[in-house]
Amino acid sequence: PTSLPAPCLPVFVTFPCPSKVKCTSPAHSQPLTTMAASSTVKSEWTRLVAITVESGKDLKNVDWIGQSDPYFKIAEFNGKVIGGNDGGDKAKSAVVENDLSPEWMETHIFLVDKQVDRFKVRVKDQGTVQALSKDIGAATIMLDTEHQEAKEYPLDTQGTVTLSFKVTPLGDVLP
Repeated sequence: PTSLPAPCLPVFVTFPCPSKVKCTSPAHSQPLTTMAASSTVKSEWTRLVAITVESGKDLKNVDWIGQSDPYFKIAEFNGKVIGGNDGGDKAKSAVVENDLSPEWMETHIFLVDKQVDRFKVRVKDQGTVQALSKDIGAATIMLDTEHQEAKEYPLDTQGTVTLSFKVTPLGDVLP
């Protein structure tokens, strides 16, 4: 595994599951560890946003047989769809099979500009093929503070998602 350059270490110290940190940039599918050490960090990117999605609760069951197999995607910043580090897809979690109250404990990190003030988390049900994945619900989260402890956010259909986030100025982590 690639180790983080020394200037980036403080970004990851405070997160509960560093082993599950996935680095993603909304304008670039290259991992953050590579970007931090290279010249690809664009000057308009001024902040790191670390989002930890802990769990879902009482999610809507959209399966015909059994229960949904939920996963989440961090899908949009300020309404713009983003790319990700898993083959061009959005930041996506592991699938939790047959569970309407899944535990993910996954952190995704994004480089964003100062105008970004919200992001959307979409919870989906894994289909037998990607085209058959169904929406379970979504929540739009405002980045109105630099740090948000774990909090439940209602989905637009049924259930909640628990997440936390931290916004760090890029100058605090890069030389």
